[in-house]
Amino acid sequence: MSAPATNLKKILDQLKISNIVLSKAVNVDPSLVSRWLNGQRQIKLSSEVLDKLSGFLFNKVQLMNCTDWLKNQMELDGLFFDYATSDALQKGFRLWLANDGFYVNETRDIVRTGNNVLPELYVQNENRIQTGFVEISAFLDGFLKALPDGSKIDVHLSSEDAGFLLHDAISKIFFDTMLDKKIHMRLVISLTNNTTAMSRLLSHYIQAIVEGLLNISVVHNMTQAITNQSTFIIGDELVFIVCETPKSLAPPIGTPIYETSFLREAKKSFDRAYNFSQPLFQRFNDGFTRNILEILYQEYAMPGNLDVIKDNVNPLCMSLKEYDRVLKSFGDADEQFKWRSDEFARFKTGMEEILKNDSAIREILSLKRLEQIAKKGRCKMPGLYFMYPGIAYLDAPGCLAVMEGYIDYLKHAHNFHVIILDDMPLLHENCCWHLKQNMSLTLNGWTKDENITIFSTQLMLTHEFQMIYNDLWDRENYSEGKRKKTIQTLQDIAGQLKKNHNLE
Repeated sequence: MSAPATNLKKILDQLKISNIVLSKAVNVDPSLVSRWLNGQRQIKLSSEVLDKLSGFLFNKVQLMNCTDWLKNQMELDGLFFDYATSDALQKGFRLWLANDGFYVNETRDIVRTGNNVLPELYVQNENRIQTGFVEISAFLDGFLKALPDGSKIDVHLSSEDAGFLLHDAISKIFFDTMLDKKIHMRLVISLTNNTTAMSRLLSHYIQAIVEGLLNISVVHNMTQAITNQSTFIIGDELVFIVCETPKSLAPPIGTPIYETSFLREAKKSFDRAYNFSQPLFQRFNDGFTRNILEILYQEYAMPGNLDVIKDNVNPLCMSLKEYDRVLKSFGDADEQFKWRSDEFARFKTGMEEILKNDSAIREILSLKRLEQIAKKGRCKMPGLYFMYPGIAYLDAPGCLAVMEGYIDYLKHAHNFHVIILDDMPLLHENCCWHLKQNMSLTLNGWTKDENITIFSTQLMLTHEFQMIYNDLWDRENYSEGKRKKTIQTLQDIAGQLKKNHNLE
């Protein structure tokens, strides 16, 4: 009789998995599991069932957050690897699980130096099917890191219920790649009216939306899927297809396809779907258009409640006289100056008119940013507030005029409300949200010299951002006392600004 599979017993006990459940998961007879455990049969690295066995159990380890336990067990048994990546951990796990794994571990340093070669099953093959989140994430991470800057990624989900993109490791890989390599992703989703699933997906990728890295479009599709499929078209290199069973703990299966004709036709098919899909939002780049000004006008000067969160200050709070001074400091003159001044006056008049009626404006500001403004005497913001493309810098007198405008509105406009957060969440840094309640969403980001404006009237998107905004606002327990505290804080900031920059 061979040695029992003691490590298999350890992990089954840890995960509370019975012999029957394991046999069904890897499609073997329950008696074979018993023979492994009592030593009548061995689990070898060369056996075909080890792939299924290790894949199923390793995914369970991840789902139950037992990776630290597994690393500790492996190291206690003398298996030391660089476990910095999930791929490396799973390779070590295969050795630990197999009866002959320790022998292979002892001889792996001389593998391929002579006639000794590891079993074919153990050698990584980039073209084979990838099973489970660990294998798939390791494959995609390596492939995406090798992409040239500016590449494109197109993704189609057969249903908003597809869970693959919600996995933390997968979403991090794609977001980091988009951020580091200036890669833009187009996502087309076939909707099945599962609003909960769509909400989860949107909330998971809000950061990518705010950064202007992700375009989302939808098509309507009422079929009940047997499997959910995610198709990734990565540059001109690869189609990667992931299949999942809905509402199941079974691991996803990923298939890399490099065949050129398949890749070519998949790209054509995606473009057709994308052209007929309905975008969740419009994305305006630095090309300045009249349309963006009209969007801003509708938000500030048309009836309806407006919620704003800014990592800067709002020039609409300054006086027309001070605004004109800023325009002249930018070099505006004659007709250029006149039309910009007239536009601001139209915005300002409209905002004050809605404040006189029933519409309310709520605004969230960052204390950290206000303190920086007081110290540095300038504020970075989208140039569209001054009818310019790109980024604009408001000088110290202009910043002071805005602070004084906020204070004046808070004292005299009962439905103008401001909260100042001590700690602005990362999601809101270097950007501004305008939420016209139940109507539209506008995002402006200024992490680079190019301003990006995102606009949407889709309720599924505005609803998601509105919930985030309301959560921030409600946490502060806004009251008359909070209002007075806000006025005092703004007066303190204005005083610091005057003192630091000789504005007395």
